[in-house]
Amino acid sequence: MTRNLKFTLILAMAPVMATAAWLPLAPSQVAAQGAQAAQLMPRGDVKINGNPAAGSLTVASGSRIATGKTGYAILSVANVGQFYMGDNSEIVVNFLADRVRIELVAGILRCIKTSGALVQVFTTRCTHIDVIKGDIPAFGGPEASAPAVETIGEAQARDYPESAYIRFDSSGMDDFRVACFDCAVSASPALPVIPIIPPLGANPAVLATVAAAGVVAGIIPIIATGQDDAPVSPVRP
Repeated sequence: MTRNLKFTLILAMAPVMATAAWLPLAPSQVAAQGAQAAQLMPRGDVKINGNPAAGSLTVASGSRIATGKTGYAILSVANVGQFYMGDNSEIVVNFLADRVRIELVAGILRCIKTSGALVQVFTTRCTHIDVIKGDIPAFGGPEASAPAVETIGEAQARDYPESAYIRFDSSGMDDFRVACFDCAVSASPALPVIPIIPPLGANPAVLATVAAAGVVAGIIPIIATGQDDAPVSPVRP
């Protein structure tokens, strides 16, 4: 009877002991997986690496995402933020060990950061940037040692009317928009109206509180129920 009782107690305690042993490892495992988690949510005419994106899918480093005249897309990167592509837009995204690096080939990209993870957005065409929140330094080259051109502050905008390499670094919880345009035509496209999409792994109750605070602060646009308007991009030549 005593032996059976001991055996029963061991069986009962086994799940508890296994859980206790796993818990210290859980946060690091989740963080490691989350750092690589990126999901594309396409709307309308969207392609990834030349193939139509019919529904939400995971995005790998090095992917090329393009939207057509009737498309736009939302790229949600865990522990980083969200990136909203307008119509007629194209990006190449790379997830590096210490940063997210995005080449804006054409169109418009809005970045809404949810953390201080480093994000670099660069173009080699005529460029417009406006900053809704934060301070975004601009650099005149691709490397970390590239000279700083200037810092664009909150509620400020800049045009770089020459076709040259320009890079914007975001290391805070910033909200900014970068657009490429035809160098022969000045462009300052209207700020896109965007739907709020929960970041990967977000707690709905926490997200609702953050979204409400963002609307009050003017950081997040007020979105009517059912509204899903596409950001508007300058015409791609």
